[in-house]
Amino acid sequence: GKMDKQNFHVKVKEIAAKNPRLFALESDNRADDEMIKDVERYYDIILPDFYRDFLCHYGGGYFGCVIVYSCDGKGLFYIRDNAIKEWISEKLFLPVVDFETGDFLGFEIKEGVCQDIVSLYSHEEEDVYELGMDFYEALLKYGLQDNG
Repeated sequence: GKMDKQNFHVKVKEIAAKNPRLFALESDNRADDEMIKDVERYYDIILPDFYRDFLCHYGGGYFGCVIVYSCDGKGLFYIRDNAIKEWISEKLFLPVVDFETGDFLGFEIKEGVCQDIVSLYSHEEEDVYELGMDFYEALLKYGLQDNG
């Protein structure tokens, strides 16, 4: 069912306790409001709620089996260093989760606002598919391989 923020954070703690290796890799610093606003201004978009919440709690970088782009300007996984402005304007899609295969999870952009529902960008088809789940559901499924 739908994942609220509280449930997600509890679930991540449980998974981390059972499998600390999932969280042993590098991560960027947590974001504050100013860092998030800076990224929004740069791309001229509004980021979705759950992604903002994630940035404030976890920062970004490796999250289980995937990489989540951060708003940490000094970080390795800073979104502005990884997601090209022109590409985003053209595709109307903001990639935020990198599978390291050329495929991304992210958000379709409608009138400057990122949608809450996660979409998959397939590099083979160069197309975007809505997945019908929110950011936290998608992270549990793809990042933490938690299918329960």
